[in-house]
Amino acid sequence: MNSLRFAMARALPDEADALWTKLTPILARYPTDQRTPAPGDLKGGFSRLDQSIQQTQVDAMYDLGKAVAQELTSTDARRNALLGSCASDSQTANDRACLETFIRGWGSRVLRYPLPAAEVTAFADIAGATPVDRAAVADVITTLLNSPWFLYRVEHGTTAGQPVSPLSAFELASKLSYQFWQAPPDDALWAAATDGSLLTESGFNAQLDRLMKSPQLRSSLDEFVSEWLRLEELPSLVALRNDPVYQAFVGAQMPTDASRTAMFEDVQLSAWNTVVSGGSVSDFLLDRRSYTADPFLAAIYGVPVWNGSGPAPVIPSQNRSGLLTRAALLATGTASTRPIHKGYLVRNALLCQQVGAPPPNASDRPPAPTASMTTRQVVTQLTSGGSCGGCHNNTINPPGFVLEGFDALGRERGVERLYDPQGHETATPPVDTLADVWLYDSEQRVISNAAELSRMIDDSQLFGSCVAQHYFRYAHARVESTSRDGCLLSEMEAVARSGAPMADLLKTVANHPEFKQRSFP
Repeated sequence: MNSLRFAMARALPDEADALWTKLTPILARYPTDQRTPAPGDLKGGFSRLDQSIQQTQVDAMYDLGKAVAQELTSTDARRNALLGSCASDSQTANDRACLETFIRGWGSRVLRYPLPAAEVTAFADIAGATPVDRAAVADVITTLLNSPWFLYRVEHGTTAGQPVSPLSAFELASKLSYQFWQAPPDDALWAAATDGSLLTESGFNAQLDRLMKSPQLRSSLDEFVSEWLRLEELPSLVALRNDPVYQAFVGAQMPTDASRTAMFEDVQLSAWNTVVSGGSVSDFLLDRRSYTADPFLAAIYGVPVWNGSGPAPVIPSQNRSGLLTRAALLATGTASTRPIHKGYLVRNALLCQQVGAPPPNASDRPPAPTASMTTRQVVTQLTSGGSCGGCHNNTINPPGFVLEGFDALGRERGVERLYDPQGHETATPPVDTLADVWLYDSEQRVISNAAELSRMIDDSQLFGSCVAQHYFRYAHARVESTSRDGCLLSEMEAVARSGAPMADLLKTVANHPEFKQRSFP
């Protein structure tokens, strides 16, 4: 999507936003990458490079490219803005050169490499005998926007026939910009590729530092955090708004869809502020500031809304210990918490520890409290015996039980309110958050609140190792290979666990020699 927006902005910068809005219905048809769990993972998923493409997706790509082309050439004024005065003067002898100049300039930036003369000729030939006719120019643009060079990030390298080949300057520029900005190279990066300075150590470092300091980095960081922490798994907070139990649980003010989005952004902004402030991976885990402008979420945290400038307010509760206690990781969209889900999230997403698959007869419905039994009591009764007990008693349930100090909206609580099916409160037993938690064989503690669990996770340094692993998968769009990727993973893990800035972890990927080369099997 960013590539299309870039193409439109370079063509008609003053009209790009309006055109983008107009094309929204077609944009909605554009295929998105499907996220696939890593082997052994039961939940979550990461974007992969080996996406399958079906005919319906090809059709959507073509239709969108054609729609963009038709809009860019819908009037003589727009056509002239693209091609220049040579498209509207009284001469016809210069029409072919006029079109070729446009292809050489705009086309090269859209396809992200300088088009050689033969390719410029091939694209211009599509227009036939009327090179500046609006329909003919639209055909050329449609073809450019359906080129593999536009739809994919093509890397051939510079050494033909070799198993490992250095990337060209323009391939490297694209790799950098899409890695950190999710967008085509801007003018400065394009210039560095053109003059060759990007292939020098100093030139590469200068561009990497510039990309890392740009606000455009946030889109990439947001996607990584969302993918890693599975933020989109949070169900709607309003789907049960007519359910009497949910109504009684929520209270007078019902959350909105905007509150759900705010929960995502709160986590993403925590990561972003950690990066821009020079904070470490550990600082992200333990960040106790609220980054929301949503009144509903701010009330959950007990802070004023944040206007986005200046220091974000610190959450007053000491038990609100950072990432583990952000509403996005606690809310469920129902009236009951999900300690099994939260325990699995801690193990799998925050510690990178695999948990065995449930038995075939296991229910896929989360256990819910009754009018007389708490969530913990129901979960314990359901999972503590038989084949379930091995994983649940020692691995999954304990961290989930510790987080029972927060309800299904992420509000801190000391008692659990129980209801009958009509939404009448039946009891308010105290919440039991005491649990015997182990992170690895030699590290086991009896803890009673989320702050202690966060400190335990931080002390173990497993969180840093896990962030490194997830960022590798995000950056490379594949699962790591011990034999192939061991050195890079070790470097990333060392940076993440060292207390170095979180930004350095991101930069480690680009600074590794493999980033600047293409390997052929």
